[in-house]
Amino acid sequence: MIEKLLKKSEYKSLEILSKEILEGLFHGKHKSILHGFSSEFKEFKSYEQGENPRNIDWKLFGKTDKLYTKIYQDETNIKVYFILDISSSMFFPFETNEKINKAVQITATLSTILQKQKDSFGVIFMSDDLTFESKLGHSLAHLKYIYQALENLLDEKSIKKKTGFPELIKGRIEFLGSKKKIFFISDLMFTEVENSLFIQSMLEIKALKNEVEILYMVDPSEIKSQISFSNYINIEDKETDEILSIHVDNLNQTLQKMHELKFESLISKLIHKGIKTHVISVEQPLITLIKQII
Repeated sequence: MIEKLLKKSEYKSLEILSKEILEGLFHGKHKSILHGFSSEFKEFKSYEQGENPRNIDWKLFGKTDKLYTKIYQDETNIKVYFILDISSSMFFPFETNEKINKAVQITATLSTILQKQKDSFGVIFMSDDLTFESKLGHSLAHLKYIYQALENLLDEKSIKKKTGFPELIKGRIEFLGSKKKIFFISDLMFTEVENSLFIQSMLEIKALKNEVEILYMVDPSEIKSQISFSNYINIEDKETDEILSIHVDNLNQTLQKMHELKFESLISKLIHKGIKTHVISVEQPLITLIKQII
C-alpha cells in the first residue's frame, strides 16, 4: 500500500480513504448503495416434513390452519467493470494529477461498496494500448489486489501515452459481454473521428444489455485558466511534446469554446441516446462525487 497520494501527508491509502467515505455514506444504516445482491419473495409452497421450520409463515398458518413456507429468489449479483482512460491528459494538472487521482479514488470507493455487497468487479486501464486488466472478483483479497493496481497507477511519475481509448474499447466489446454495469472514466479528450467511434461503441455495449455510465473528468483550469499574473503563457501538449505560447485571454476563449464543443459534439449526443453521463468536477470533495454517481 502506498504511504501517500499526491505526495501530501494528508492523503491516505485507498483502503482507509474508501472506508472513511463509506462511513460517511452509510451513517450507520445497513443498506445497499449500488443495486446488487438481495433476495426477493417469489411464492408460498406447502410445508413438507424435514424442511427448515424457520421458513414457515406463522401468520399465514394463523389464518389458514395450514403450514406454508416462503420461497425466495436470489437476484443475480451485478458484475461491474471500471474502465479507466490513463492517457497523458488524464494526469492533468501535472502538478497535482488531480483528474487521475479522483478517478482512482472513485474506483476504489465504488469497488469497496461492491465487495461489501458481494458483487463482482474488475478494472481495466487503457490509453493507446491495454496496460492492465483484472478478472472479475468479489473477495476481500481481490479488493486488495485492485487497491494495489490503482495505487501502482498513481506511482507512475510521468506517463507519456496518447489517447487511443475509443479504438481500444471498440476491440473489447466482445470481451465485456452482456448484463454488466460498466463505468467508463475519462476526460473524453478525443478527436471528432474518435467521438463518433466512442458513441458507436457505447451503443453497441448497451445493446448487449449492459448498463453503461460515463464519468467525464473535468478540472476547472481546463475551462478557464487560473493564471492571472502573466499576459502570455507556454502550454505543452504532453502527448505530442509541442509547446505553444498564447495570451491568457485568448486561451480562456479557446478553452471555453472547446468545452462547449465537447458538450455539443459528444456529451449531449451520449445523453440523448440514453447513455448516463456524469460530469465529475475534480475540485469537489470525494464524498460529494460518490453521492453524485450513486
